[in-house]
Amino acid sequence: MNPKNFKSTKRFSGFPCTHRQWRASSHCRFVHGYSREFYFEFEASELTPEGWVVDFGGLKELKAWLNHMFDHTFLVAQDDPELATFEELHKRGAIQLRVLPNPGMEGTCEFVYNEASKILKKLYGNRAWISFVEVKENENNSGQFIP
Repeated sequence: MNPKNFKSTKRFSGFPCTHRQWRASSHCRFVHGYSREFYFEFEASELTPEGWVVDFGGLKELKAWLNHMFDHTFLVAQDDPELATFEELHKRGAIQLRVLPNPGMEGTCEFVYNEASKILKKLYGNRAWISFVEVKENENNSGQFIP
């Protein structure tokens, strides 16, 4: 008999932030913003005593981290040639700078997956895990990460 896997999903929305894709030859190279949304799929082979894959009410650390990283922040690539300029603006209080390997949707997905997995591991050990992450910048555009 095959072991069972259970799945649950959670969406966090309303994270207004800005970024730029400095390598782009299009208008995406300019600073622009969206209200990002994060969608997670959690899996487990056994449920909690309450009958859940994960306790959504217990994801406060994940929500706080998402707020810190993506609520009214400016995301910049760690290799952006204007990084020093953005660091100065941060120092002067004009922006809340967050440096990521890649601030685009696909890069943000992987970044969020890695950080969220650390939080989930603290909560559940190996019992539950993230099987899918989607980051939307608007209703038309998203990136996905499947570990």
